[in-house]
Amino acid sequence: MRENGKIALDRFIAREFPDMQVRVESAEGDPASMIVDFARENLAGLIMMPTSGLGPFRRLLLGSVTAKVLHDAECPVWTGVHTPEFTSHVPERFCRILCAVERDPKDARVIRWAIEFGKQAGAEVKLIHVIPGDPQTHEFTDRIYVEQLFQGARGALDTIQGEAGSKLDVLLRLGKPAQVIHDQARGEKADLVVVGRGVIQKALGRLRSTAYAIIREAPCPVISV
Repeated sequence: MRENGKIALDRFIAREFPDMQVRVESAEGDPASMIVDFARENLAGLIMMPTSGLGPFRRLLLGSVTAKVLHDAECPVWTGVHTPEFTSHVPERFCRILCAVERDPKDARVIRWAIEFGKQAGAEVKLIHVIPGDPQTHEFTDRIYVEQLFQGARGALDTIQGEAGSKLDVLLRLGKPAQVIHDQARGEKADLVVVGRGVIQKALGRLRSTAYAIIREAPCPVISV
């Protein structure tokens, strides 16, 4: 099994990375734990991995290995598109990055990361903040109430951007975060979405529930910081 695995891996590398120098490693054990441990021990700056879940039911869940890596990894994790649709461009044409933030002061780190990545990729970065709610309910049809929510969000995001040292355009939206960000990513023709995983201690570990849903629904790759 080891020999067959090595042959298959060598063939894959030769086919998919013909012009790159690639270090190939193999390990035995729990896949997610091995990936996380290897990344930590080798000071990896980014983990890139696919998701699995196409189809009417499987798309509702990320693959167990991907989900566990997202929960446990200490470095950013790049996940491939989870849905059948795919709107992003090839890396040579990276133009637009959509950075989804909450009102958490710790998201200043996420903004700084997105800006630095955008500089290296030569891409424009926009921020989006979604106020959770159903626009059809009576509460959210009150324009004065909604404007107060938006003003509060603008103030909080101005503070976070001040901490991040940024003055990016901010898109404020109302609705279900994952669906809104999906629609905005399509409308903006975003090549990449950046989200914060957070460090909350709940059933989902490090990964915010909104981040999980965004990864599941996004029409382009997502980097969870």
